[in-house]
Amino acid sequence: MSRSAVSLWALWLLAAVVVLDVSRAALAEENPFGEIRVAANRSRYVGACPVEIVFTANINMGIPHPAGLSFSYYWTRSDGAKGPVKDVRPGANQRMMIVRDSWRLGAAGQHYDVSERLFVNSGNTHLEHASPVVSVTCR
Repeated sequence: MSRSAVSLWALWLLAAVVVLDVSRAALAEENPFGEIRVAANRSRYVGACPVEIVFTANINMGIPHPAGLSFSYYWTRSDGAKGPVKDVRPGANQRMMIVRDSWRLGAAGQHYDVSERLFVNSGNTHLEHASPVVSVTCR
């Protein structure tokens, strides 16, 4: 292979690496989040009521995430109630944020199957994640 062919090939390879880096940065700005997991502190409850169920979400962020990243989130309950919208601005090196919502419910002799959904919004990214269903039987 001639020197000019090797130089052209090296130049093409360098251009491909730059395009991939730019594409990765654009994708991170489009969706700065990694995996989001939502859980509850119990899967089933039988006993005296009211009882408090705590829903927790781990919001993972890509590193590096875009400078000045901010996003909002809110919870909705399976009974239709919507919690307040909260705006957050993670630190430049912050990889994960843990958010919680608690729900106190129940009356004697009643049974409930409850869950919550977490909505996360940033720019054009709109994500929704559901918790597992929690079975509550009140005595």
